[in-house]
Amino acid sequence: MKALKTALILLVALALALALGTCKDSSTNAGSSDIVFPDTKVSYGKHVGPLFLQACAYPGCHSEDTFDQLGFSLDSYDRAMARPGVIVPCDPKSPCNPEVSVLVRRIEGLDGKNRMPLFQTPLNDNQTKGIKTWIREGAQNN
Repeated sequence: MKALKTALILLVALALALALGTCKDSSTNAGSSDIVFPDTKVSYGKHVGPLFLQACAYPGCHSEDTFDQLGFSLDSYDRAMARPGVIVPCDPKSPCNPEVSVLVRRIEGLDGKNRMPLFQTPLNDNQTKGIKTWIREGAQNN
C-alpha cells in the first residue's frame, strides 16, 4: 500500500513537472502578499482560493487551460481537489503530515524540485503555514 501511495505521488509530481513547461513568466503575483492566513479555521473561500488565483492560477500555469490539458488546475476548489495526491486532506481529529500533498512539497521546494510558484515571488511563511493548516483542518471548501 505504501509503495502504491509513493508511486501515485511520483506520478502526480511528474504530471505537475510536465505542466510547468507551459507556464509563462509574464504574470506577477504581487497581490498575493496581502493575503494573510489566520492560525486556525482557514477558509478556502477567504484565504486559499484567492491565494491560488493570485499566485498560481493564471494562463499557462495552473488555470483552466492546464486542467483541460493535464487534469490539474488551482482555479477552483473542485479542480484543485480533482487530481489525487496533489492535496491530501487530513482528518482534523487525527494527526497527519501535510507534506504528503504534492502541493505542499512544491511550494516548499522539497524533493530537489523548483519552489512554486515559478517565475514569481515565493509564498511567504504565513501563506505556506496557512495552506498546511487548511490541509490539516481537512481541506474543506468553506
